[in-house]
Amino acid sequence: MLEIYSNIKRLRKLHNMSQQELAEAVGYKGKSMIAQIENGRVNLPSSMITKFAEVFDVSELELMGLTEEGDEDAIRDQVLDNSVHNTDDRTLLDLYHNASEKDRLMVDYILGYSKLKDDQSHSTNDND
Repeated sequence: MLEIYSNIKRLRKLHNMSQQELAEAVGYKGKSMIAQIENGRVNLPSSMITKFAEVFDVSELELMGLTEEGDEDAIRDQVLDNSVHNTDDRTLLDLYHNASEKDRLMVDYILGYSKLKDDQSHSTNDND
């Protein structure tokens, strides 16, 4: 079982929270989802990892048990395992990770430009 699941349970108990209280704090309806998470039966998306970290006042890395330097590959693998379920997306992320710094900067620039254009499009449509 991944360390994040046991850390969630440990931190919940440390903060004297019930499963129901934790569920409500992170936006779930009931304690059954927390029980499933603590037993490692749910893949947490990165947005939920962030919510749990905020509730417990720890970093996402600490929550995942990755606080040592040199854990970049382990962090990447953990994030991929928890949030990328599409083989094509995983392949693209692997290619990005293995690309040169120059190529990653180019991709970042293109994605940033694309997001900027998308944001401008949305603001134009909001004014209609």
